[in-house]
Amino acid sequence: MEKVFQIIDVNLNRVREGLRVCEEISRFVLKDKNLTKEIKNERHKLTEIFAEFEPSLLKHRNSLKDIGLEKEFDKLSYKNTKDIAISNIKRCEEGMRALEEFSKTLSNEIPPKLKEIRFKLYDIEKRMHALLDKPKN
Repeated sequence: MEKVFQIIDVNLNRVREGLRVCEEISRFVLKDKNLTKEIKNERHKLTEIFAEFEPSLLKHRNSLKDIGLEKEFDKLSYKNTKDIAISNIKRCEEGMRALEEFSKTLSNEIPPKLKEIRFKLYDIEKRMHALLDKPKN
C-alpha cells in the first residue's frame, strides 16, 4: 500500500498546485469571480475527499528520493498567461485520472467523486480557453 499512497500523494499535490495556479489566473488575470470560486471549490473538494488518508500520505512521502524530481515541465517556458493556464489545467486532468485509478484500492466511494471533479475540470478548461482568447479592450 506504501507505493499507492506515494502515487496518490504526488498526484494530489500536483492537482492542488495546478488548480491554485488556475485559480490565480482566473482571479487576477480574468477577474472572473464565478470561475475563481468554482476552481477553489474543486480544490477544496479534493482535499476533503482525501482528508482521512492525509496521515498515511504524509507517512509514505519521500520527496527527496523521488526519481521524478527533475521533470521536463520544470524546464518549460511560457509565451503568455494562456500557456500557463492550459498547461496547468492539463496537468490537473492527468493527475485526476491517476487519482481516480489508484483510489480504487482505497474505497469504492472515492473514484466516482474524482471522476465528477475530472469532468468539471474539462469544463473549466474549455471556459478558460474561451475567456483567455477574448480580445482585450
